Amino acid sequence: MIMNIFEVKTDKKQYIDLLLLADEQESMIDRYLDRGTMYALDDDGVKAVCVVTDENDGILEIKNIAVEPESQKKGYGTQLIRFLREKYRDSYGILQVGTGDSPLTVPFYESCGFRKTHRIADFFLDHYDHPIYECGKQLTDMVYLQMKI
Repeated sequence: MIMNIFEVKTDKKQYIDLLLLADEQESMIDRYLDRGTMYALDDDGVKAVCVVTDENDGILEIKNIAVEPESQKKGYGTQLIRFLREKYRDSYGILQVGTGDSPLTVPFYESCGFRKTHRIADFFLDHYDHPIYECGKQLTDMVYLQMKI
């Protein structure tokens, strides 16, 4: 089977287990899932999903991008970002993502061409009902990265 990326138009919650890998509080996912456009990457089964939202002023934001654990480090996340850049290059000027200041996620985005632009202090402390840890480090600030599409 050939890898395929398709829009998920209905029953987005069928992928909640994948979405929770990137955003572990369902109430936070609910804040963007309905207003966002969701894509799934199928490569002999759905391996990854992402949700993007229009943030106005020519900014498209990745709200969630997740790859199933056994399929990570195989280029699926990078493929989704390439897909987004191609699909939206005539509609938006900037692709943006907000993430925790983590040694897992920030280097990934930087390797895709994103650059840090700003941060929101204490975002994870203020918006999540429990501490969020990645690589043994508690996430506090939301780090924003952007790239030109």
